[in-house]
Amino acid sequence: MASRRRVRRREEPRRPRLSHWRADGQAKSRYRSEADANRAALQFRLEHGVDLWAYVCEFCGGWHLGSGDDR
Repeated sequence: MASRRRVRRREEPRRPRLSHWRADGQAKSRYRSEADANRAALQFRLEHGVDLWAYVCEFCGGWHLGSGDDR
């Protein structure tokens, strides 16, 4: 009878909160206030032509920027 050994899969390192990571794997920027986040969104819109919106993070209480896809 063949041996049935369990093969352990090597797991990727777990990130503490998935919401704090962008799609490209970089950490999201955290803003202290809604006004700071909105200023950063406006600056990004002017420089790159991409619409972003500010939202409060349920995990850290800070503000992040999201795209229309995240909404």
